Amino acid sequence: MFAKNRHISLKIDTKVKPEFRYAIGATLIMGFTMAFGGQLSFIIPFLSLNFLSPGTKMPQLKQAISFVLIVSIASFSSLIFNVLFFNYLLVYIPLLSLILFGIFYTTSLSLLSKIFFIISFLATPVPYPDMNIGSWAIAITTTLILGSALSILVVWVIYAIFPDPKDSVPEKKKNAQINNTSQKERIFNAVSISIVTLPIVFAFIFFQWNDYILILIYIVIFTMLTDMGKIQGKIKIYGNIIGGIATIIFYNLIMIVPLFSFFILLYFGTALLFSSKIFSSKQNSVFYKTGFSTLTLIIGDISIGTENASNEIWLRILQIFIAVIYVITVLEIINHYQQKNIKNLTYE
Repeated sequence: MFAKNRHISLKIDTKVKPEFRYAIGATLIMGFTMAFGGQLSFIIPFLSLNFLSPGTKMPQLKQAISFVLIVSIASFSSLIFNVLFFNYLLVYIPLLSLILFGIFYTTSLSLLSKIFFIISFLATPVPYPDMNIGSWAIAITTTLILGSALSILVVWVIYAIFPDPKDSVPEKKKNAQINNTSQKERIFNAVSISIVTLPIVFAFIFFQWNDYILILIYIVIFTMLTDMGKIQGKIKIYGNIIGGIATIIFYNLIMIVPLFSFFILLYFGTALLFSSKIFSSKQNSVFYKTGFSTLTLIIGDISIGTENASNEIWLRILQIFIAVIYVITVLEIINHYQQKNIKNLTYE
């Protein structure tokens, strides 16, 4: 009986290990980012969740170095590009469009590397009024490079404490599928993403919508992560409803006890609660994954961002929902016309 109970205990321990790894890793990255964060640093905890989500494995040394190097190249390239060309919009806009299309099209970069690349190029042209483009670009470059390195270090520590079983095999099926997409599919996907994102990018540049930078970032990331179809739209809508409700509760609690230690404890408890749902075998686990990502992004923004942002929790949630509805609507329109053209070609 003792051997039997011991076997059950080890089995349960293995089961909850990824949940603790997810919760502790997310909390450490959020804590470090809050303590040492700079401009736009609230996106680091949000993006770092990709290293801890179900199906991911600890990045090897070569992968980690390549990732940080790619982020560094992206950040410095964006800095130089924006400083040189931002004041010449007739040249800047076409070049930026080509760069973004190339990032959307290529399969030589991982999805997370693409997202860092895009954010470095898109966030830089929208400085705050009291900052020039050079200072803003340097601030973002520093944040992204240090943030990516910090994320990798924390993930390594967490995986060392909560390692995967030795017989686990990394999932390469998804990456292989992405790399094997045809040229026509890659062009279509790149064009679709460009149709969704570029109008918003141009609006942010021309109108300097500094206070709405969150919606720009979310639209780009959401478009990159979303497959066209009603199922993905349903997941994002339900997930953001869960995340919005949780964010409101979380925010009101930290307003009652405005202490950093309480914030960290509350975030860890929330992460642990969500991770038990995220790593479950139930179909609604994807809703909770989206919900916790939403909570992390908004809470990071209002906690690390400006003082005014902390008083606009409802605006942040509204921005997220606007981004979701916009992306789903445009992608559904594109998908509708694609299916219509396929039917017409088949009929002919």
